[in-house]
Amino acid sequence: MNLMIRQLEASDIPLITNAFAAANWPKPAVVFEQYYQEQLIGERIVWVVFSNNELAGYVTLCWHSKYPEFANRSIPEIMDLNVLPSYRKIGIGSMLLAQAEKAANTKSKLVGLGVGLYAGFDGGYGAAQRLYIKRGYIPDGHGVTYDYQPAKPGELFRLDDDLVLWLVKELIS
Repeated sequence: MNLMIRQLEASDIPLITNAFAAANWPKPAVVFEQYYQEQLIGERIVWVVFSNNELAGYVTLCWHSKYPEFANRSIPEIMDLNVLPSYRKIGIGSMLLAQAEKAANTKSKLVGLGVGLYAGFDGGYGAAQRLYIKRGYIPDGHGVTYDYQPAKPGELFRLDDDLVLWLVKELIS
Protein backbone atom coordinates (compact mmCIF):
# COMPACT_ATOMS: atom_id res chain seq x y z
CA MET A 1 0.00 0.00 0.00
CA ASN A 2 1.38 3.37 -1.05
CA LEU A 3 0.44 6.04 1.56
CA MET A 4 1.03 9.74 1.08
CA ILE A 5 0.20 12.48 3.58
CA ARG A 6 0.23 16.20 2.84
CA GLN A 7 -1.49 19.43 3.77
CA LEU A 8 -4.94 20.17 2.43
CA GLU A 9 -5.20 21.93 -0.92
CA ALA A 10 -8.37 23.63 -2.16
CA SER A 11 -8.67 21.02 -4.91
CA ASP A 12 -8.98 18.29 -2.23
CA ILE A 13 -12.31 19.57 -0.96
CA PRO A 14 -14.49 17.86 -3.60
CA LEU A 15 -12.43 14.67 -3.19
CA ILE A 16 -13.14 14.65 0.54
CA THR A 17 -16.85 15.37 0.25
CA ASN A 18 -17.32 12.81 -2.54
CA ALA A 19 -15.33 10.07 -0.79
CA PHE A 20 -17.19 10.49 2.49
CA ALA A 21 -20.57 10.75 0.74
CA ALA A 22 -19.82 7.49 -1.09
CA ALA A 23 -19.15 5.92 2.32
CA ASN A 24 -22.58 7.12 3.55
CA TRP A 25 -20.88 9.64 5.82
CA PRO A 26 -21.68 13.07 4.37
CA LYS A 27 -19.26 15.91 5.10
CA PRO A 28 -20.30 19.40 3.95
CA ALA A 29 -17.85 21.20 1.68
CA VAL A 30 -18.33 24.40 3.69
CA VAL A 31 -16.52 22.79 6.65
CA PHE A 32 -13.44 22.11 4.55
CA GLU A 33 -13.60 25.49 2.88
CA GLN A 34 -13.49 27.02 6.39
CA TYR A 35 -10.62 24.70 7.39
CA TYR A 36 -8.72 25.72 4.27
CA GLN A 37 -9.20 29.43 5.00
CA GLU A 38 -8.05 28.88 8.59
CA GLN A 39 -5.01 27.03 7.27
CA LEU A 40 -4.16 29.95 4.97
CA ILE A 41 -4.08 32.36 7.94
CA GLY A 42 -2.19 29.98 10.23
CA GLU A 43 -4.99 29.10 12.67
CA ARG A 44 -5.21 25.44 11.68
CA ILE A 45 -3.31 22.81 9.74
CA VAL A 46 -5.19 20.14 7.83
CA TRP A 47 -3.55 16.96 6.56
CA VAL A 48 -5.06 14.55 4.09
CA VAL A 49 -3.81 11.04 3.52
CA PHE A 50 -4.07 9.11 0.28
CA SER A 51 -3.70 5.39 -0.27
CA ASN A 52 -2.74 4.53 -3.84
CA ASN A 53 -3.94 8.00 -4.88
CA GLU A 54 -7.38 7.58 -3.23
CA LEU A 55 -8.41 9.66 -0.24
CA ALA A 56 -8.22 7.62 2.96
CA GLY A 57 -8.72 10.24 5.69
CA TYR A 58 -7.80 13.56 7.22
CA VAL A 59 -7.06 15.32 10.51
CA THR A 60 -6.75 18.92 11.66
CA LEU A 61 -4.67 20.69 14.29
CA CYS A 62 -6.15 23.88 15.68
CA TRP A 63 -3.69 26.19 17.43
CA HIS A 64 -6.35 27.91 19.57
CA SER A 65 -8.85 25.49 21.10
CA LYS A 66 -12.41 26.48 21.96
CA TYR A 67 -12.16 24.23 25.02
CA PRO A 68 -11.38 26.65 27.89
CA GLU A 69 -8.97 24.31 29.71
CA PHE A 70 -6.82 24.00 26.58
CA ALA A 71 -7.21 27.64 25.57
CA ASN A 72 -6.08 28.87 29.00
CA ARG A 73 -2.94 26.71 28.79
CA SER A 74 -2.24 27.30 25.06
CA ILE A 75 -2.63 23.58 24.31
CA PRO A 76 -3.17 22.95 20.57
CA GLU A 77 -6.14 20.71 19.80
CA ILE A 78 -6.26 17.84 17.35
CA MET A 79 -9.72 17.90 15.81
CA ASP A 80 -11.80 16.01 13.33
CA LEU A 81 -9.72 12.87 12.79
CA ASN A 82 -11.59 10.79 10.22
CA VAL A 83 -10.52 7.69 8.34
CA LEU A 84 -12.82 6.19 5.74
CA PRO A 85 -14.17 2.79 6.87
CA SER A 86 -12.39 0.83 4.14
CA TYR A 87 -9.02 2.20 5.32
CA ARG A 88 -9.37 1.55 9.05
CA LYS A 89 -7.22 -0.79 11.13
CA ILE A 90 -4.12 -0.37 8.96
CA GLY A 91 -2.43 2.47 10.85
CA ILE A 92 -3.74 5.52 9.01
CA GLY A 93 -5.28 7.06 12.12
CA SER A 94 -1.98 6.68 13.98
CA MET A 95 -0.11 8.16 11.05
CA LEU A 96 -2.37 11.21 11.00
CA LEU A 97 -2.07 11.64 14.78
CA ALA A 98 1.72 11.39 14.58
CA GLN A 99 1.76 14.15 11.96
CA ALA A 100 -0.42 16.44 14.09
CA GLU A 101 1.58 15.68 17.26
CA LYS A 102 4.84 16.50 15.49
CA ALA A 103 3.47 19.88 14.41
CA ALA A 104 2.01 20.59 17.87
CA ASN A 105 5.40 19.84 19.43
CA THR A 106 6.86 22.85 17.60
CA LYS A 107 4.81 25.17 19.84
CA SER A 108 3.79 23.15 22.90
CA LYS A 109 4.86 20.31 25.16
CA LEU A 110 1.23 19.15 25.33
CA VAL A 111 -1.42 18.39 22.75
CA GLY A 112 -5.07 17.69 23.42
CA LEU A 113 -8.19 16.36 21.82
CA GLY A 114 -11.79 15.65 22.64
CA VAL A 115 -13.49 12.34 22.06
CA GLY A 116 -17.17 11.49 21.99
CA LEU A 117 -18.67 8.98 24.40
CA TYR A 118 -21.00 6.81 22.35
CA ALA A 119 -20.48 3.70 20.26
CA GLY A 120 -23.11 3.65 17.50
CA PHE A 121 -23.86 1.44 14.52
CA ASP A 122 -20.46 2.08 12.92
CA GLY A 123 -18.52 1.86 16.17
CA GLY A 124 -18.99 5.55 16.94
CA TYR A 125 -16.11 6.77 19.02
CA GLY A 126 -15.12 3.39 20.46
CA ALA A 127 -12.20 2.82 18.08
CA ALA A 128 -11.00 6.41 18.54
CA GLN A 129 -11.11 6.07 22.34
CA ARG A 130 -8.95 2.96 22.15
CA LEU A 131 -6.53 4.52 19.67
CA TYR A 132 -6.01 7.64 21.78
CA ILE A 133 -5.31 5.64 24.95
CA LYS A 134 -2.86 3.38 23.08
CA ARG A 135 -1.04 6.50 21.82
CA GLY A 136 -0.59 7.87 25.35
CA TYR A 137 -3.51 10.27 25.73
CA ILE A 138 -5.01 10.53 29.22
CA PRO A 139 -8.08 12.38 30.52
CA ASP A 140 -7.27 15.97 31.43
CA GLY A 141 -9.03 15.56 34.77
CA HIS A 142 -11.80 18.10 34.14
CA GLY A 143 -14.54 15.61 33.28
CA VAL A 144 -16.82 15.82 30.28
CA THR A 145 -18.23 18.87 28.58
CA TYR A 146 -21.28 19.56 26.49
CA ASP A 147 -20.67 22.11 23.75
CA TYR A 148 -17.38 23.05 25.46
CA GLN A 149 -19.11 23.78 28.80
CA PRO A 150 -18.44 21.64 31.90
CA ALA A 151 -21.11 19.03 32.60
CA LYS A 152 -22.31 19.41 36.19
CA PRO A 153 -23.63 16.54 38.33
CA GLY A 154 -27.41 16.19 38.09
CA GLU A 155 -27.70 17.87 34.70
CA LEU A 156 -29.05 15.92 31.74
CA PHE A 157 -27.28 15.93 28.38
CA ARG A 158 -28.04 14.54 24.96
CA LEU A 159 -25.64 11.75 23.99
CA ASP A 160 -24.32 13.23 20.76
CA ASP A 161 -21.12 14.60 19.26
CA ASP A 162 -21.10 17.57 21.68
CA LEU A 163 -20.76 15.39 24.82
CA VAL A 164 -16.97 15.03 25.00
CA LEU A 165 -14.21 13.74 27.25
CA TRP A 166 -10.99 15.75 26.88
CA LEU A 167 -7.61 14.03 26.68
CA VAL A 168 -4.04 15.33 26.72
CA LYS A 169 -0.69 13.89 25.76
CA GLU A 170 2.74 15.04 26.81
CA LEU A 171 4.97 15.47 23.78
CA ILE A 172 8.62 14.52 23.84
CA SER A 173 11.07 16.76 22.02
